[in-house]
Amino acid sequence: MSPAVEVVVVNWRRADLTIECVESLLPQLAEVDAVVTVVDNASGDGSVERLRSALPGVRVLESPVNGGFGAGVDLAAGASTADVLVLLNNDAVARPGFLRALTAPVLDGSVTGATTARILLRAEPGEPVRTNSTGNVVDRSGNGGDRDWLVPHPADADPEVFGFCGGACAIAMPAFRQAGGFDESLFMYYEDTDLSWRLRRLGHGVRFVGDAVAVHRHASSLGTGSAGFVTANTRNRVVVAVKNAPWGVVARAVARTVVRTALDSAARDPRARDRGRAERHGLAQAVTRLPAALRARRTIDRTATAPRPRLDG
Repeated sequence: MSPAVEVVVVNWRRADLTIECVESLLPQLAEVDAVVTVVDNASGDGSVERLRSALPGVRVLESPVNGGFGAGVDLAAGASTADVLVLLNNDAVARPGFLRALTAPVLDGSVTGATTARILLRAEPGEPVRTNSTGNVVDRSGNGGDRDWLVPHPADADPEVFGFCGGACAIAMPAFRQAGGFDESLFMYYEDTDLSWRLRRLGHGVRFVGDAVAVHRHASSLGTGSAGFVTANTRNRVVVAVKNAPWGVVARAVARTVVRTALDSAARDPRARDRGRAERHGLAQAVTRLPAALRARRTIDRTATAPRPRLDG
């Protein structure tokens, strides 16, 4: 029989973290009739063998190439027969009750789109616990981000939120397939914001579930100050806005990104100049992707059944 829930964890050269992540889920699987699939994104470092040895009975899929987070999820989802797709970052661990709380609104039909978990930042003993995310928000300049970032735990957050955080979420599989899954061209960052836009244009909502708690090591794949992080965020912020946002938001996103890049590039601080260089690379990549983004925008508009959601902030 098909499982009701399929949990997908994507690994790239961090088998140690992935094993810890999956082990936090295993005691919860029977509560919601769930299975776990780990997708290894062509790590090439022995991760697959280590994962299979440490996690007997867990399906491990090997991708022939590292196509990024979205491609890894799409690979697993394409072969899934589950009703609900749960995503958990491999650098996060689920607290008890996570799966039951997160999937309940999707399984009972009260949410046709997605739920997003309460994600906490990992804290050392004695340190205050702070919030990583209570869902994703987008401002009127196209900047996507985590709602309640760094707010002391517990954050009192509205269940209604613009989008889900791909680090810990549940998505109704019919809605996921209707929206076409993740945009694999983004590779990493903003994929969840992009899919949240498309789910909403199809009339599906997103709900924050505060009782579903995961603890996250933030940005363990790429540091938030790394050139790769800055380049991907700069590129994808512009591309996702062009695909999905009102034209006023697109104009502000481009203008603010250009100004920020110019200021960083001209700064005296070497770190700011390095950031400016990465931002220039991101902008250049975004320009080459504009024709594809505009084609995607036209397709989304043709198939949409709901208006673009209002953006605050």
